[in-house]
Amino acid sequence: MIRKEEPSWKIQLPIYECDQEELQFSSREEENFTCFRALKESSKDKSVPAQSSKSKPLMQRVPSTLSERKDYKKYFEPRVVAIGPLHHKNSRLQPAEKAKLELAVQFTNEREISEQELYKKIKKEMRDLKKCYRPKDIERYDDEELAWMFFVDGCAVLHAMHYTRLEKQKDLNIKVDLLAFAQLDLFMLENQLPFRVLELLMSSVKNGENLRESINLFIDDKIKKTLAAGTEQPPLEAGDQEHTHLLGLLRERLLANPKKTKKPKNTLIGQVLRSLGPTKADKTFRSINELKEAGIHVSRSETSSLRDVNFSVGFLGTLTIPRIVVDDSTGSKFLNLVAYEMCPDFENDFGVTSYLCFLDSLIDTAQDVKELRHAGMLLNYMGSDEEAAHLFNSITTDLVPDLGMYRGVTEDIRKYCDNPWTTCIAKAYYTHFSTPWSILAFLGAILGLIFTAIQAYYSMRRKS
Repeated sequence: MIRKEEPSWKIQLPIYECDQEELQFSSREEENFTCFRALKESSKDKSVPAQSSKSKPLMQRVPSTLSERKDYKKYFEPRVVAIGPLHHKNSRLQPAEKAKLELAVQFTNEREISEQELYKKIKKEMRDLKKCYRPKDIERYDDEELAWMFFVDGCAVLHAMHYTRLEKQKDLNIKVDLLAFAQLDLFMLENQLPFRVLELLMSSVKNGENLRESINLFIDDKIKKTLAAGTEQPPLEAGDQEHTHLLGLLRERLLANPKKTKKPKNTLIGQVLRSLGPTKADKTFRSINELKEAGIHVSRSETSSLRDVNFSVGFLGTLTIPRIVVDDSTGSKFLNLVAYEMCPDFENDFGVTSYLCFLDSLIDTAQDVKELRHAGMLLNYMGSDEEAAHLFNSITTDLVPDLGMYRGVTEDIRKYCDNPWTTCIAKAYYTHFSTPWSILAFLGAILGLIFTAIQAYYSMRRKS
């Protein structure tokens, strides 16, 4: 009799005894343990990853923790134009389809290349391009429909960015308000094209390097409008050339390491004050007003990198941060970056999320916004300081930052606030020197004492 061998995948589970009675598992329990043991065995081989990073979808949807909040919904839905397949069927965005087609026609005419040739380039790469999406997100589109969508959207995006860089927006024949909303739609997480599509188009046309430069300048312009014009943008590192999409490129530029900037140094007085202060921080700070009362003022960082945040001690404490512009687009830009960082398949250090939470620790009320405005660190184009404060307080709700990103800065600030010497100096400064009038009054008092001393001196000489 031939013995039938058990399948290799079937695991023989032990039988346990409980109170002298045999405890046997049901078929469902055996199936659960089988799956558990199989996963346990596969996890032992560290050299073979469970899933290659190249097989992960690159085009993500907004995580449910953000998308299910009613007050956040407006930040994640395109207003005028759909880019890519995720919102392509939205009837509200259909009027923009004709405008995109016209931009694609202008692109092919200006680059002197046939639309068939560019379309073929996209069609040949469809197998890899489809891997950028989850199957359920593109199941209603066939390859021809997806390829045509990538071709039209890619050409339209490149042409619009190039003409914006050349300041020829009027030649696009698009109303200014619609163009402004369309540019905002380009940086929504669910409104992205695989960057590979743009690379295929740029490498297939004449003067494609000009288009690459236009993308970088377009991104830098958005950063300047987010973190105030005039700040130096640190260059990307040589190894950071493979981009996921435009939103990912924006994040890379915002978090570029400011290698060339010089961190502020502590002065001799600051070093003495530090040595007299506590070694550990026992208090927390809540807002910019509390920092001001402790003798800390803010100044502008040398670059627009969100990592360029430092603290130094001179006569008073100095916190250097990037200057920020707050307007109606701020919530959308930052929350889509936060949503990208929260995507389960994107491993990152939550740089933008950590920056927002750090900024929220400085802004508690409208008075904090006012102080930052007066210091020139925040340009508020919203209706009021209350609206700006509410914006930062609301968009950081339930966010989890990387606590190590600004740990050194926050610890130094807390130690400074715990130092009684710096507190006394700060109170004296803000009592007697916080306004020009108090400084003039102090100088007047000093001059009065000097004149009185001189008068007394000469009076004593006459008597003698």
